[in-house]
Amino acid sequence: MPEARRTSEALDGHHFEVVVIGAGMAGLASALRLAMFGKSVLLLEKHYVVGGLNSFFARGGRKFDVGLHAVTNFPPNGSAKVSPLIRLCRQLRIPFEELALSPQSFSRVAFPDVDLRFDNEFSFFLSEVERLFPREQDRFQKLLRTMEAFDAYSPEVAGDVSARSILGEHLQEPLLIEILLCPTCYYGSAVENDIDFASFVMLFDAIFRQGLARPLDGIRRFLDPILKRYEELGGKRRMNLGVKRIFTKNDKVERLELDNGESIFADHVISTCGVVETEQMLSSASADVKTDDIGRISILESIAVFKEQPADFGWEETIVFYNDADFFRYERPYELTDPRSGVICIPNNYRYPEGEQMPEGQLRVTCLANYDKWVALDENNYRLQKEICRKAMLDVALGYLPNGKSIGKDLEERTELLDIFSPRTITKFTGHLDGALYGSPRKSRDGSTPFGNLYLAGADQGYVGIVGAMLGGVAIANNRILRGD
Repeated sequence: MPEARRTSEALDGHHFEVVVIGAGMAGLASALRLAMFGKSVLLLEKHYVVGGLNSFFARGGRKFDVGLHAVTNFPPNGSAKVSPLIRLCRQLRIPFEELALSPQSFSRVAFPDVDLRFDNEFSFFLSEVERLFPREQDRFQKLLRTMEAFDAYSPEVAGDVSARSILGEHLQEPLLIEILLCPTCYYGSAVENDIDFASFVMLFDAIFRQGLARPLDGIRRFLDPILKRYEELGGKRRMNLGVKRIFTKNDKVERLELDNGESIFADHVISTCGVVETEQMLSSASADVKTDDIGRISILESIAVFKEQPADFGWEETIVFYNDADFFRYERPYELTDPRSGVICIPNNYRYPEGEQMPEGQLRVTCLANYDKWVALDENNYRLQKEICRKAMLDVALGYLPNGKSIGKDLEERTELLDIFSPRTITKFTGHLDGALYGSPRKSRDGSTPFGNLYLAGADQGYVGIVGAMLGGVAIANNRILRGD
């Protein structure tokens, strides 16, 4: 990864036109967009790598993506003009081809006795819905028309409309409703057992209508060109340095106090660390936080690396969203984790260019987790429970893969490396309270706050997925700063 221009000199007393708090996908996109128009921008990140939860880490000489299962919104054939991903590339002036995206093979939503397959051809998804739910054909088409008429990316759209309720108004088969909620919730819902309709439409289009893809070398293919271009434009960033306090005067941010005690000044501030987390910076550390404003959705994810390619085992699917009952549970579990539903990702199974493949097999399993129980563990129990939960998750997940149970008997012996990250890891990478994967249920779609020069972007802006988060960051740069000048 290129070393984007990081200011090593003291910042105390410096003034910037824009300070961006957090170098996740939204923060990176907004910082780059502003630098493109000659703004003096400082990007602050309290972690040692950029990307937020869509970052990477190294283990055993290997690099792994932290959050990336798939880049959604892959432009379908002949429809590149309507793809949010193409729109994002144009906004950041990054050639689409530079991302080197490879489409998925096929994926599944697996419920008891129902297996709905989909790939990047929307017509195939529609045929699967018709095959499994023939009586819903007309009602499903009406739902599609409702979604097509809905502008999910509009900053004025309400962010608290229940998708479950709207699906119930259109469809009569309860199982189809649960199947549609499973992947969309797992890829973007901050509320339990539901998802707001705007996010649902955004993710339905991103997953089913457009599709899933991945660069062979993972998220670094996204991060590298952004940082390179940001550096070329003179953008500055500081790593391992967060913001302790935001001081305001006359309804505007006046200065920022950094974790190292320095103070800086800015005409505009974009915070991507969350609505509640930003409010805490604006007040004393002892200020009360409304429990309902803290997200409850967190996850546990395991990664297994083995010598064989997954196709050698007969595993050809890219992603499997699974649930062991006809009703989809999406809520903080009572125990450390709940392996009864989850997501299986096999990153080897994208259609990489001929002759290219990942050097080793990877199997990733994601399940919901209880933040409070994980942070209550001492270090010895923490390591022990990670291993216990990893095995339990893997045992359930293998049941959804061809010959998975028989292969699982000696999969441990084939495994070269194991790793697992918990809600504690999410807090480390994102700063989100309670390890909330998608932030707070309270969103600010237009990025507004009570302060005229402080704006929200990222998870609590309500734009979901890698592409959605970056478009949200661009929207704040465009609408709140560039067009306001």
